[in-house]
Amino acid sequence: MVIGLLIGAVALLSIGRPRSIKPSGATGLSPVPPATPVAVATPGLPAAKTAAALARIPGPDSTGHVRVRVADPAPARLPAPGVPSGWEMTEFAGTDASIELVRADGRVAVRLRSERNSFALHRDLVLDVRQFPVLTWSWKVVRLPNGGDVREPGRNDQAAQVYVVFPRWPAPRTSSDVIGYVWDTRAPVGTTVTHPSAANVRIIVLESGQGRLETWVREERNVAEDYRALFGRLPPRAGKVALMIDSNDTRSGAEALFHDLTFSRPGAPGHTEIPTTMLR
Repeated sequence: MVIGLLIGAVALLSIGRPRSIKPSGATGLSPVPPATPVAVATPGLPAAKTAAALARIPGPDSTGHVRVRVADPAPARLPAPGVPSGWEMTEFAGTDASIELVRADGRVAVRLRSERNSFALHRDLVLDVRQFPVLTWSWKVVRLPNGGDVREPGRNDQAAQVYVVFPRWPAPRTSSDVIGYVWDTRAPVGTTVTHPSAANVRIIVLESGQGRLETWVREERNVAEDYRALFGRLPPRAGKVALMIDSNDTRSGAEALFHDLTFSRPGAPGHTEIPTTMLR
């Protein structure tokens, strides 16, 4: 079930109603925050908690990167089960979401396992993707949902999904735009789809099938260019990122690992320019 991410006071919701929300200390988005986070009180939350939540929002470092870490900070001992610090989790279908921080190939990674369920990790972001358009990350899929296919509503499961959410006010529930990058079981690489129940959610298939299972794959996308290609206008400020896994539609299982996500300026150190004149 590819999600329609709807932004409100409780952060991430799906097309349907989520079964539960398990916070890790961060708050939901406030209407289009300024480029530099400011500790503005959130209704119903003490000012100290609001300030602590804003302090967790990733910002640019001296090298021109905005790093969205899978744990902020990482625990002293790994593996560590549960929702990583700095993130929240929402379950959309089923129960018993399996989340674990592990050390993989010398780096901290988050492992998501799905057994006939659907859930996402998500965290707030305040980012102008026109300034930091290049999104890079690495993921590894261990198990694909049986017969999952983003093109078929009844089999719409993916082992690994990365979402960037662009809140649009004053009606974020219906007008916030979402770009999803997925590793599908059957849909060919380069497939783009619009969610059948949410025209504001657009999906791009970056990887497909078993050819690179059990292998770390590095991805790089120009999010600003993808947004213009998918929505036909300049992108607003991004307000949230999410990692998701689901296998509820296919009644099967899935497993994937993710390293940190990084947004950067074109030409920033460590960035290799990859033309995106067309959707891959």
